[in-house]
Amino acid sequence: MVLVIDTRFLIAHTLPPSEDERIMIKDFTKKLAKEEIIIPSIVIVEFLKVVGSVIGKDSAKIRLRLWIGCGAKIVPINEEVAFAAGEMALVHKNLPLADAIIGAVARQFRGKIISDDPHFNRLDLKTIWYK
Repeated sequence: MVLVIDTRFLIAHTLPPSEDERIMIKDFTKKLAKEEIIIPSIVIVEFLKVVGSVIGKDSAKIRLRLWIGCGAKIVPINEEVAFAAGEMALVHKNLPLADAIIGAVARQFRGKIISDDPHFNRLDLKTIWYK
């Protein structure tokens, strides 16, 4: 199964809101080892912006490189993704552009998105979450 990581999950993974959730995230992450993991390039941008401001740019980059070192693939915004994301954004006026891109990547790879963001459910995309 292909799993597409949303920024929300990477943030929760790096900055868990509580000790209980840190344990849940750790257990959930162990289960991901068997799956194909994709990180859309826009997630890299969002993660560095948000988490880099908390733990520093270099530490945030190290966190991302750990995912890559474990086999996660970074997917760029190519022509197919750009057109699909643009079409989603055109239909769903309040959809953040990053979510449109993440959704387009998930559709391209027929994957589930690791997120609790309700935008993806409105796009008829399958999601999973650590809780």
